[in-house]
Amino acid sequence: MGKGQAGYSALRRARQLRRKHASSALKWAGYATAGGGVASSVALGSLSVGSLAAGGAAGVATAVWRYKRPSDAKRWFQGAAAERRTGEHLAPLERLGWVVLHDLSIPKSKANLDHVLVHPSGKFAVYVDTKAWHAARARITWDNRGRLMYGPWDQTPKMKTVEWEASRLHEETGLPVIPLIACDRGNVIGPTGSPGVINVNGTYILRSDALFNEISRMDPLNGPDRRTADRVRKTIERKFPVAQ
Repeated sequence: MGKGQAGYSALRRARQLRRKHASSALKWAGYATAGGGVASSVALGSLSVGSLAAGGAAGVATAVWRYKRPSDAKRWFQGAAAERRTGEHLAPLERLGWVVLHDLSIPKSKANLDHVLVHPSGKFAVYVDTKAWHAARARITWDNRGRLMYGPWDQTPKMKTVEWEASRLHEETGLPVIPLIACDRGNVIGPTGSPGVINVNGTYILRSDALFNEISRMDPLNGPDRRTADRVRKTIERKFPVAQ
């Protein structure tokens, strides 16, 4: 996986966190080994072979315990895999004339644009943000209190972030931008109570495997304008560089 591919920066971040996590485990193992040796020497009055062995065993046990503790790396690996799968669902749109871009950075921000699509006519864009919301039995719903819920977790602030990211894309291109949250393998419950699409004032929430069908139906009457679509693509690539 290289720069500009779906999930690249998330995967890179996951690997960084995993190395940091492993390094931390080894560091704590060193502390435990030294601590075990010192404790035995104080008790016995000398640093015997047995004390070193005890310290080493403590170090190994501590390293294993520290390494098995929950790490942010797992969440980033899951996010990267989810983005990659979303990219696979979006790829067929290119054959229909859509411009499909992935993993773009937002200047002066730590945020990324997961997936940006430009309609073949070049008249509007779709911003797709991938969420790895696939916990068993955790339904994704819009509740009667006006909240986007993923199981018991309120995800409304994350939806607002997606809308802000879409607004940045609009500001830089001048195009209407449709915000869309792609739930990787998630159980999205529509307004009728059955699996489907949630529409919150023009922000759509749906399963990632439904993306192609939903997006390919958008504005079918506007014919392709490759020159305009390509000009929009170049503007986006200039203003939103590929994430590192």
